[in-house]
Amino acid sequence: MDRLIEFIGNNLLLSGLFVAILIAWLAWEVARLGRKWKEVGTLEAVRLINREDPLVIDVSNSTDFAKAHINGALHMPPSRIEAGNQQLLKQKGRPVLVYCQRGQVSPQMANRLVKLGFEQVHSLSGGLTQWLSDNQPVSRHKDKGGKKSKPSGKQRGKKAQAQNEES
Repeated sequence: MDRLIEFIGNNLLLSGLFVAILIAWLAWEVARLGRKWKEVGTLEAVRLINREDPLVIDVSNSTDFAKAHINGALHMPPSRIEAGNQQLLKQKGRPVLVYCQRGQVSPQMANRLVKLGFEQVHSLSGGLTQWLSDNQPVSRHKDKGGKKSKPSGKQRGKKAQAQNEES
């Protein structure tokens, strides 16, 4: 114990930084446990989609949504997630999976959905970027002729992976 006190005395800056990081980490964990929505990874999201038929909401901008989105996702920019949105409020009883391009905006939208009265809100960790890196299928925008663009090579081999997984 004497050596610990001596170390702290000799390394005040290092010891102070350690205490500050420890306090910040504890505050983060308490806040995470207190929130009313759940952050899920790709595998948990696939299970949720397959088992509970959630309302999947993409809160990315229109350009990103047109490039790629999870199959069956509803495009709803953050400005449309509000108390007056009847299309959204009609589905309060359903579970919700909300995501954005990189997973930075969706936690804020998950908080907003909880405030609107949704009880089973999930946010996709890492967003669509993580979804794509885990080789999950996506829908692409339509060409001007009305035809869907061809899926990428990764998608052709894994086309129904998310829909057929039964784990």
